[in-house]
Amino acid sequence: MANKLQKLIYNFSVASPLLIVFSLVWFIQKQTWMVPLICVIIAGALIILELYSFSYGKKHLAPIIIRTSRITPSDGWVMVYIISYILPFASLVIDDFNILVIGLVCLAIVVVAAFAIDAIPNPILLLKKYHFYSLGAENGISGYILLSKRKLRKKQDIKTVYRVFEFLLLDVEE
Repeated sequence: MANKLQKLIYNFSVASPLLIVFSLVWFIQKQTWMVPLICVIIAGALIILELYSFSYGKKHLAPIIIRTSRITPSDGWVMVYIISYILPFASLVIDDFNILVIGLVCLAIVVVAAFAIDAIPNPILLLKKYHFYSLGAENGISGYILLSKRKLRKKQDIKTVYRVFEFLLLDVEE
């Protein structure tokens, strides 16, 4: 299983598309480049860290056997992500902001992301051609997110997985 630093990188890298859209809107509306440049650098760093962390973690995870009770495609979250997270930022540029409030919000996000056990689908992995599946196990636990490059059709297709985080699994046979 990945460590807490890898989990933080994974969770924060989910915001990289949001930072890129925000920087583009800022540049269009404000015609300044400093804030967009900082946002793009942060987004790029998060993407590079996520790709490196995921690649490193994939090589160091032990396979586990799982008995699935159900498997359903879960790639539909991408549309929800675009509509509910990125689209509102497409027209938002903040004129005045309080650095203390932003710092406290970021701190709250770090604390919650470090201790949350839920798996967040990551758009960076979607770009690497991973598909997301919702998985239920015969031991009664449901809500797993399975990453796989294969197109899975039935629950028998999954026998062995890597556990990335508590509820994030990676298909061994990708």
